Amino acid sequence: MSALRIALPNKGRLNGSAVRLMNRIGFSVPDSSSRTLLAEFSKGRYQVLMARALDIPEFVEMGAADLGITGLDILLETKRGVERVMDLDFGRCRLVVAVPDESSIQNVSDVKDGATVATSFPNLTKEFFQGLGKKVETAEVSGATEVAPRIGLAEIITDLTETGSTLKLNHLKEIGVVLESVAVLIANPKAIEEKKIRMDEITSAMASVMNASRKRYLMANVPKDKLTSLDTLLPGVSGPTVMNIIGRDDVVAIHAVANEDEVNGVIAMLKGIGATGILVMPIDRMVL
Repeated sequence: MSALRIALPNKGRLNGSAVRLMNRIGFSVPDSSSRTLLAEFSKGRYQVLMARALDIPEFVEMGAADLGITGLDILLETKRGVERVMDLDFGRCRLVVAVPDESSIQNVSDVKDGATVATSFPNLTKEFFQGLGKKVETAEVSGATEVAPRIGLAEIITDLTETGSTLKLNHLKEIGVVLESVAVLIANPKAIEEKKIRMDEITSAMASVMNASRKRYLMANVPKDKLTSLDTLLPGVSGPTVMNIIGRDDVVAIHAVANEDEVNGVIAMLKGIGATGILVMPIDRMVL
C-alpha cells in the first residue's frame, strides 16, 4: 500500500496549530521556517505535504493528498469534492460583513441591491446575500480587504476575524456574520475506502489528543469516610478510581479525570472534604 499523505498549511493562521497537532500524535513535522515540503514518517507509511491552505481542498480532491487540514471557510468557498472528516479544536474565526464606522449601514438588511462587496470569499459572500434576498456585486481581492473602503473599491467588505481588533484598527464596524469557521480535517473519498486502516489511525490519534486537551488528570488523598462524596465531585470517565495506601486505614488515594474548566472548583471541593496531596496533571492522549 502506498503512503498515506497528509497535507498541512505551510503558513498562516492554521500552520502553527496544525504542526503542533501532528507533533502530538507522533509526527515531528518541520515548522514554517523549514523549506521541507514533503516529509516521510513511520518508515514511509505516512507522508506530510506542506501546502497553501487554499490549495489543500484541491490537492485532496485530486488525490495528491489523502487527508488535509484547512479552514472550513476555505472548504466551503472552494466547493471541492472531499469529505469533511472532523472539526479540529483550533482555527476558530468568523467571516463577517463590515462597513466603515461612518457608514449609514447599520445591519446587513440595510445593504442595497447592486452594492459592491470586496472579499476574498466571493462564493460564500454571494450565497450569504442571496439568502437574504439581495443581489450584490463582488470585487475579489486576495488580501488586505480592510483597505477596500478607503481606496474606493467598495463600501462593504467580508473578511475573516478572530477578535475584531483588525476591523477596529481600520475604522470598520461589523454588521453581520457570514460563517463561523474552524480548522477541519478533510479526506479524499476514494482514499477513505482504500486506506481506511491508516486513515483511522490518524483520525483516532487526533481525536484522542483533542479529548485530552480539554481534560486534566487529578490525584488526591481522601478520608475514607468521605468517599460517598466522590461520585458527585469527580465523575471522571467512568467514576473515580480508589486505591488503598500502604500503612493507612483512614485515607485512600483517588485518581480521576475532570474537565479543564471545572478543575479549580473540584480542587476547592476536595479541600472542603479534607483531601490532601492534590495533584493536577495534563493528559497527553485520551481514547474514549
